[in-house]
Amino acid sequence: MPKMFVHSTKDTFSAEARVKVASSLTDLGMKCEKLLESDKIRKGVWVFFSEHQPDSVFSGGKAVSNPQIAMVTYAIRGGLDEESRKVFITEATAILSQNAKPGEAPVPIYVGIQETPEVDWGMYGKQVDLATMRRPT
Repeated sequence: MPKMFVHSTKDTFSAEARVKVASSLTDLGMKCEKLLESDKIRKGVWVFFSEHQPDSVFSGGKAVSNPQIAMVTYAIRGGLDEESRKVFITEATAILSQNAKPGEAPVPIYVGIQETPEVDWGMYGKQVDLATMRRPT
C-alpha cells in the first residue's frame, strides 16, 4: 500500500492530469506490490501532489524556469522486489512525463523509493500485515 508524494513546480500538472496520474500510479502501485484487488486495499494506496513556486525549486544552484518533478514513494520493506522496483521507476516516470505540461526540454523526473519496516508501518491505528494484502502466488 504505497504512499506516493509527487512534488513539482507550480502548474506542471492540470487538475485533469492529476486525476489521471493518481489513477495510473495507484494501478502501478497495486501491480508492483502484488496487492489483492479490493476496494479496501486500493483505498490504502495514496497519492499526494505538492506544487512549489519556481523560485523555490533549484537545480544546479539556480531557480528553475521549466517544470521539474520529484516523486518519493514510501513502501513496506519487502513489498517491491528488484524487478518490481525497475518496473515501478520506469512506468512511474512515463506516467508523470506523459501527463506533465510540456516545457522547452524534456521534464526532468526523479523517482525515489523509501522502504519502511513492516513493524513501523501503521494504518487506521494498527500495524499492517503485508502478507494478508498480497495476491496468492
